[in-house]
Amino acid sequence: MPLRANLLKLALLPLFTFMSTAGQAQSDIVTIERFVPHVSTAPANKGQRVGIYLRERYSETAADRWETGQPREGRVVLFVHGGSVSSIPDYDLQYKDYSWMEYLAEAGFDTFAMDHTGYGRSPRPTMDNACNMDSENQRLVMPHPLKEACEPDFTGGLSTTQSDWEEIATVVDYIRELRGVNKVSLIGWSAGGTRTGGYTARNPDKVDKLFLYAPGYSREDREQQDPGVPMRLQTYETLTQGRWQQNVACDNQVDPGVRDAVWSTIMAFDPLGAVWGPEHGIMRVRTSAPFVPNGPLWNREGAARVASPTIIVVGAQDNPEGRGVLYDDLTAIDNKVLVTMACSTHFSVWETTQYKFLHRASLEWLSSGTFNGAHQGVYEVGVNGSAPKRIR
Repeated sequence: MPLRANLLKLALLPLFTFMSTAGQAQSDIVTIERFVPHVSTAPANKGQRVGIYLRERYSETAADRWETGQPREGRVVLFVHGGSVSSIPDYDLQYKDYSWMEYLAEAGFDTFAMDHTGYGRSPRPTMDNACNMDSENQRLVMPHPLKEACEPDFTGGLSTTQSDWEEIATVVDYIRELRGVNKVSLIGWSAGGTRTGGYTARNPDKVDKLFLYAPGYSREDREQQDPGVPMRLQTYETLTQGRWQQNVACDNQVDPGVRDAVWSTIMAFDPLGAVWGPEHGIMRVRTSAPFVPNGPLWNREGAARVASPTIIVVGAQDNPEGRGVLYDDLTAIDNKVLVTMACSTHFSVWETTQYKFLHRASLEWLSSGTFNGAHQGVYEVGVNGSAPKRIR
């Protein structure tokens, strides 16, 4: 069967079927799909009542303990995705033992992952119209579905950082009520670091611990430009070769099969993109517009308001110096750690050299607020977290 037909078949599977088949061996792990009610503040669908996609995974064994009185407080975590890839390919990839959610669920955590507006199974307002992108991106989907260039019918960024923070606020409050806890721990990758960090700065009483993996951060406010369209595109080659492979520096850093597993999962959560453009399909990525600040941003001021124990983990091939600036700006807390991982890029979560270490480091941090038994410090680790060395 041709690749496009396979992708379309996968993309159209029912909501519960896609992951349950891949995870049959993990019979103890429960998977629940939800849509959390939310009134959108994103420019593309402002004021509309929508459902924010939320996946939950937990162990039946842990649930039995919770039912008999063991507290769930401190054992609930929400994963927040980055700027281009939705939450399930990031955190619940059904390829070998790469699922971060499953790892923590097996360790007794109640794990959740959300898709922001414009991603995955959350609403994608204006993104079904291939005219709603610039001319360069339109050319990527000619002749299917576009026969010729056309004008966008929505001219502006689809969302804002503010609307992302408000979606996290809705989801966190939903989880707190659902599971009867006061605080939720957060894990954010890349732009998900901006989202979770900024949310934590604004809501210190609702966040237990913060795990920032290659987080986006700027010490000073950056002037934002409106992209003028709500959507851009990313190809298989752009993601796996241009953004990822060109930064790989070590032998055996990437499993040969993981790229296709990642892309197939992305396409399963973007059934329209799966049948647009080239043979591999295309990833639709929403854009963001400038916004009027309402509270601290994710800058020096915002970082200084973080009150939750925070760890920053970054690949050696992914600007660790920039994340060191964030570490220094977390001035309100002593319980903070920065770890640089050898032989890893921005995509460490999918790399053989460090994905297991990310899992283990998150388990220790979320459980005890420590890394390698310490509550603070700057560290370097070798492949798979080996030989941790304290730098300062």
